[in-house]
Amino acid sequence: MMLYLALPLTILLYWLTRQLYQRIPLPFINPLLIPMVALMLLLHFGHIPLQQYMNGTWIINWLLKPAVVALALPLYQQMIHIKAKIKPIMICCSLSVVISILTSMVICRIMGIDEAITRSIATRSITTPLAMSVSESLGGIPSIAAAIVVIVGITGAVIGFPLLKLFGITDPQAQGLAMGGCSHAIGTAAAAERGATEGAFSSLALVVCGILTSLIAPLMFAIYGAIFGIH
Repeated sequence: MMLYLALPLTILLYWLTRQLYQRIPLPFINPLLIPMVALMLLLHFGHIPLQQYMNGTWIINWLLKPAVVALALPLYQQMIHIKAKIKPIMICCSLSVVISILTSMVICRIMGIDEAITRSIATRSITTPLAMSVSESLGGIPSIAAAIVVIVGITGAVIGFPLLKLFGITDPQAQGLAMGGCSHAIGTAAAAERGATEGAFSSLALVVCGILTSLIAPLMFAIYGAIFGIH
């Protein structure tokens, strides 16, 4: 039964939200945020098991894989511009990763948050599969890492462009890098809707920051552990 209801309902919610956004282009009318909230309420108050609903939308989960591969196309189309600015791109992505991990450490330390949670939150700005893997290798909790990643991604998709506009950052390449570096795949989806350049540079930041986080995070947590005597 759910097989015939879950998929049409999910697609319908997404389509309706997109139609609403085209008429009223406000950041919080996000095609990911509103359907997600609506479905959460439906599952909760309808007492519908999550796994049962996911079984009915298996084709969407399957399509995620070719969708990720398709991110290579805008990268290829912008390759000339990427090659010309590869050094500043790498510097920006590296700083983004360091700042993301460092702020997680500092804020969690000040608030007295458990070390396992800290190591889970530190991977918040990279895409979910990488975040789960990296957080587990750091001693974190993959399920918490995944939840934080989704929250950060949705938040970035909703407030990312308005925040960039507030600070006068209007260059499409810079906007794309910021979105991909801070809010990974969900931010990249929002960036791709803005334009091909934003989408390509966001895809690039998504990949580069994911790789850099897997390399830099263990080193930073080794230093963090040595300073505070954490093993």
